[in-house]
Amino acid sequence: MAHAVSFDRIVVVDWSANSAPKIGADSIWLAHDDDGSVVVENPATRADAFGRLTSIVEAAVDSTTLIGVDFSLGYPAGTARALGCTGVPWHAMWTLLADSIVDDERNGNNRFEFAAECNAAVGDGAGPFWGCPPSRQVEHCLTSTKPDRSAGHPAEWRHVEAVLRSSGRRPFSSWQLLGVGAVGSQSLLGIPVLERLRRRFPQRVDIWPFTTGLGLPPSRAGQVVVAEIWPTLVSGTDTTGPVRDARQVADVATWLRGLDRRGELRGLFEPDVAATRRSVVIDEEGWVLGVSEPNTSGERTERG
Repeated sequence: MAHAVSFDRIVVVDWSANSAPKIGADSIWLAHDDDGSVVVENPATRADAFGRLTSIVEAAVDSTTLIGVDFSLGYPAGTARALGCTGVPWHAMWTLLADSIVDDERNGNNRFEFAAECNAAVGDGAGPFWGCPPSRQVEHCLTSTKPDRSAGHPAEWRHVEAVLRSSGRRPFSSWQLLGVGAVGSQSLLGIPVLERLRRRFPQRVDIWPFTTGLGLPPSRAGQVVVAEIWPTLVSGTDTTGPVRDARQVADVATWLRGLDRRGELRGLFEPDVAATRRSVVIDEEGWVLGVSEPNTSGERTERG
C-alpha cells in the first residue's frame, strides 16, 4: 500500500568541532536524498555547512524537508536557570549560544572559553562542562578530566539519555567537550548554526520537539523540521567504508526515507514519554528521534 510521505527531502548531518578546516575522517558529513538517490557531501568548515544547509532550505520553498543532526539540541533541566537565562529554557540557551559563541570562517572558535565562563557562572568548583586540552584548562572552572559534580550543578544527563542508558546504550553527556565520541563541543558549535538558520527562515524552520511538541505539525509548503538523531540507534548501518561517518549518514538517510515511504516515520515524532517529563522535554531538554520510554512503572504515557 502506498503512503503519502511526510518529507520530500531528508538530510542527515554528522557535525564536527574541528578548529581548522578539515575533510575526510572526523569532519562534517552531510547526506541528502536527491530524486531517490543519496548524495553525500563533505564541507570543510561549519561556515561551508551552514551555506549548504541554507541553499537546501532556499531551494525547498515548495516542498518539505527533514534535517537530522547528530548532536544534542538541549541541555539537562535547570541549565538555563543556572546560567541566569530567562524565558523558555531551550530558546534562552539557543540565544545565549548564538550570541556568545565565536566561530570564524576557518573553524576558529571560543568554545572552551565559553564553557569556562558558564562553569564560573554556575558556581564554585569545576564543571559542569569538562574536557579540554591541558593548555586550555582554566583553574577552578574547566578541567581536562571529569571533575566531581558540585552541588547546584544541573544533572549530568537529560531524560532521554537516562532512558537510553537504562536500555544498555551509552550516550555521551552534553557536558563532555573532548574525547572519542564526545558530543558537547558539537552542540556548542552546532546550535548557533541552527539558530542562524531558524532566524533566517523564521516562518519555515521548526525545531522538534521545542516548536512542534512531541509530534509533527501539519505539513505545509516550505516546511523544514530539524530533529536530533543518534545514528547508533540504526541497526544495520554499514560503517566499513573508507570513511565511517560518510557511510553512516548515507545509511541513516536511507533508513529514514524507507520509514517515510512505509508510513512509519511520523510515529518516530510521537514517542512514548512519561507524562511527568513531557513539559521539560518540550521546554528545555529535547528528545532523540526514534527513542521511546519503556512504560515499566505503570505510569501512563501519552502521545501528542
